[in-house]
Amino acid sequence: MKHNIHIFFKNILRKNAVFIKIILVLIMVMWWWFFSSSSFYGDFNLYGTVEGVDGEYYINMYEHLPTTPLAVYELIKGDRYFYVLYNKQGKKIWRSPHYAYLYDDVNSLFIPTKDSKLLRYSEEDWSDADIDNKIKEVYGNIEHNQY
Repeated sequence: MKHNIHIFFKNILRKNAVFIKIILVLIMVMWWWFFSSSSFYGDFNLYGTVEGVDGEYYINMYEHLPTTPLAVYELIKGDRYFYVLYNKQGKKIWRSPHYAYLYDDVNSLFIPTKDSKLLRYSEEDWSDADIDNKIKEVYGNIEHNQY
C-alpha cells in the first residue's frame, strides 16, 4: 500500500511539473516586465529628498533601474523616477505605483503636513493620494492628533 501511494504522487507530480513550470515562468516574466525596475531601492538609486514644509513628512525620489524594456524606454524619454513618502521617524507611508515613471520636478509636489493628509504629485496629470488610511495602518489605532 505504501508503495502504491508513492507511485501515485510521483506520477501526479511528473504530469503537473510542466504546467507548474509554465505558470512560474509566466509570473517571473510578468514581474520582470512590469515591476522589477522599482522593486528594489535604497541609497544606491536615491536621487534626492524633498522635505515637507513642517518637517512631518519627506519624499525620497529614486531612479528606476534599467532592468526591463519598459524601464529602458521610459529612462530614454526622461521619466526616470518614483517617489516614496516617509514620516519624520523614517517609516514608509506611501509609494508611487510600480508603473509610474515620474520626472524630477519637485516644485510640483505637495507634501502632506501635520494638518493636511493629502499628497499631490504630477504624473501626466495631477494625481492625488489620500494618505490618511496609510498613516493609520502604520501607527495603528492612535488618535489622529498624536501622529
